Amino acid sequence: MLYNHKFASILTITLLLINLCAQADEKPVSIISKPIKGHIHPSICRARNGALIVVFKGDNVLMCSHSTDAGETWSAPKQIPTSAKRPPVIRKVKKFEVYPGTADTLPDGRILVTWNYIADDKSNDGYYERALLYTLSEDQGQTWNEQQLIGPIDGKHLGAVRHNVLPWSDERWLLPLRVGPPRLFEPQTETLATYPLVGPDKIQHEFQQIVRTSTESLLAMGPVLLRSTDNGQHWSVVNGFPAIPDKRDNAEGRYLTILSNGRVLVTWGIGNKNYGLRYNLSMDDGQTWDSTRTIVLLPKTPVTARYYSARTVQINDSHIGTVFMNRNGVHFLKVPLKRLNEPRSADNESH
Repeated sequence: MLYNHKFASILTITLLLINLCAQADEKPVSIISKPIKGHIHPSICRARNGALIVVFKGDNVLMCSHSTDAGETWSAPKQIPTSAKRPPVIRKVKKFEVYPGTADTLPDGRILVTWNYIADDKSNDGYYERALLYTLSEDQGQTWNEQQLIGPIDGKHLGAVRHNVLPWSDERWLLPLRVGPPRLFEPQTETLATYPLVGPDKIQHEFQQIVRTSTESLLAMGPVLLRSTDNGQHWSVVNGFPAIPDKRDNAEGRYLTILSNGRVLVTWGIGNKNYGLRYNLSMDDGQTWDSTRTIVLLPKTPVTARYYSARTVQINDSHIGTVFMNRNGVHFLKVPLKRLNEPRSADNESH
């Protein structure tokens, strides 16, 4: 009997330690910790050397912070100087805005950052100028090249890139735009081509994130999730996708992450008063999803779910990391991948 009590005590302590370790591993780290407001919109990418790079808006300039220890600590945010400059094609106005876009790692290792420079007063014809710009870094986000313009088309600027840029063939980039169809952009020639992306409903949706899976299939996440196995020539609807937006959400606060093991992860929040981070995995290339396996982490933490929050990248073979924002700052959550395979329980429900 003494042995059984001793064994039970050891087991209880072991389980407690495991639980404490899991909680410690899932405690957010603040990249900036102060009251914030406006279009902060953090984006994240992982450089070839393993460094994590988060880009967000500061005082009308883009800010960049790095982590070289898998998100445990973050460098003091520094300006991306080229993002503060007004492009010559935009008229000088008293009220303007630098509006953040995305951060991506290109196949050759360069870091690509996009944003808008907005002339925040409408011209006589009511046109709201919103130039789409980009800059590149060849040293993992330490220094940045001069800004470059994408567009305009027919005298109109392209506006915001809501979701990450997808590297395409022939060194082109697929730009998922806030307004209008996606565009293929070739930086060398500065040419743009429309990329029609129409599902069975024959509607060209906006606000789409487009990703390529490990099997070379394409997923396009808009009001519905679409999938193509012929490089975008034909699209079918994926039924049962758990992150379909409702009336409280405009479909922007969601993010697809392709994992190294071939699985597809979606991270999302719901509406303007969102709490917690929702995660769900597809085990078969995005073809099927099980909504009963949605995990909600940080259920008591406010997370601004619209406009680029939250965004998730894979850190290593055993962890992912999510950058998100709320009124108290920009934060990063490191999550063990094994945590996402747990079935939903009462502890995982959002409050």
